[in-house]
Amino acid sequence: MSDIEPDKLLDMEDVEMPGQAASDEITNADLLSLMKTYFTRKLTGIERNFADTTHDLARKVQKSESSFKFKGNKVQFDLNSDLLDNIDIAVDCIEHRRYDKAVKVLKESGQSLKKRNKLIRIADKSEGGWKTVDEYLSDDVASDSEDEKRIRAADGRAVKKLKTVKQDKRQNIKKRPAESAGGPSSIAHNGNNGGFSQQQPFLVAGAAAPITSRRNRTRDICYNCGLYGHWAKDCKKGGNSAASRGAPN
Repeated sequence: MSDIEPDKLLDMEDVEMPGQAASDEITNADLLSLMKTYFTRKLTGIERNFADTTHDLARKVQKSESSFKFKGNKVQFDLNSDLLDNIDIAVDCIEHRRYDKAVKVLKESGQSLKKRNKLIRIADKSEGGWKTVDEYLSDDVASDSEDEKRIRAADGRAVKKLKTVKQDKRQNIKKRPAESAGGPSSIAHNGNNGGFSQQQPFLVAGAAAPITSRRNRTRDICYNCGLYGHWAKDCKKGGNSAASRGAPN
């Protein structure tokens, strides 16, 4: 316990110590300076974030407006555009002494280039080519330790799809017009001629005539008499006279 009496303690609290007022004034000034510095940095950070966001939006709009005939060209163009933007960002950060941000952007660019080179090697070594790369990129669930299995599985799927496309193209080839129309060439090709030709000018007497629809018989010729207009089974002459042969009226 202290030997000072309680009443005297109250008196000592009211006593102003030398230099205390000056100390309070310095503390307030320092506090105000710290607050100004804090808010200035906050506003600067907000401005930088806004600028970065605006730049990202402009880059996305530029990508969406770019059109290419081939998908591979678009992928390469987008990658090159991203790398150029990252270089500009890194230079700007270095000029404004934002070294941490510059290092981060440059590292991201390096990772993008490494990934692109890896995909090129996969496409070059696999049977499915860039189809294998598409299948590989669509499977993001597997971990890095299973990367080799992912590549083999993606290559298998790509090759299978390529074979399916080739088979579909073969099946979709158009048939020959004569076969698709069911003409005489298709009948001969299928072997469905019934043992007789469709046009038989000579028929042996007594032979059964094929069942046909009603047609013009002026071109029919008799095997017995040699005249036109009937067949041998309908011939009323018993002999074969060459002089009696004649063309139809």
